[in-house]
Parts: sequence; structure tokens; C-alpha cells
Amino acid sequence: MSTDSFFTALAASQNKEKFSPAVQSAAVKVNADALKAAVDAILAGGDDATVSDADQSAALQAGFEYATELVKMLVKDPGTDDKLKLYAYFKRSRDEEPAQPSFYQIESKFKYNAWKEISHISKQRAQALYIQTVAAAIDSIGTQ
Repeated sequence: MSTDSFFTALAASQNKEKFSPAVQSAAVKVNADALKAAVDAILAGGDDATVSDADQSAALQAGFEYATELVKMLVKDPGTDDKLKLYAYFKRSRDEEPAQPSFYQIESKFKYNAWKEISHISKQRAQALYIQTVAAAIDSIGTQ
């Protein structure tokens, strides 16, 4: 799955050609070359894949923060499956464990189960997968 649309949006944000000031502000903090290298390396690895290079690690964190702003610029909400993926990757990326829901909390159960399925992956892999999922959403839905 390609992340080209994500990096195109990043360039447009950094050049202040598109998106809100919040998105543009988040984009300024991203080293696009280091982020591209980090995402490619992590996606090529396994569930425990990480990058040890400090520049790539910082770029990945900044790229993830940018992606959390960019996702708000989608033309419409992604489908349920993509929303669950984004939720799970977001929670894992921030080392947050959602509370285990009660029997009657159906929506919370779906969210918890989505998180539980990926809870074993590295934090950096979750960030890269979040970016990849945002790129796929841009491709299928588009941005404002």
C-alpha cells in the first residue's frame, strides 16, 4: 500500500498551499525525507519493527502528529473498518490501553477488540500503520 498521497499532502501543507493552519503548523515540524525513510523501513519489517536513528524516530513522531491533524481534513468519515484501525493504531501509538468495556457497550467492545488485535505491535509500527491508513483514506475519500 502506497503512502504517496500522504507525502503529497505533507508537501502541500508545508508549502501552505492547502489545509487549515493547525494542519500546516503540524506539517512544519516534519522532516519529510527522514519520515519517508522511517515509514518505509518500519513497514518493511515485522510487528516489532522500529527505527533507532534519532532523526527518523523524531520525524516519525512528528509525522504521526501531523497525520492526526490531517485525518480531520477528509471529505467525509472513513468507513467503520478504517475508523477502527485508526482508533487502534492511535491508541497503540500513544501507549494507551482503552478500558475493557462492559457487556452492553457494543461500540466500545468493537474499539477494544480492534486495539487488542494490534496491542502486540511496536509503538513505531503503529505510527507507521496509522500514516499508511490515512494515506489510503486520502486515496479513497479525498481531502477538503
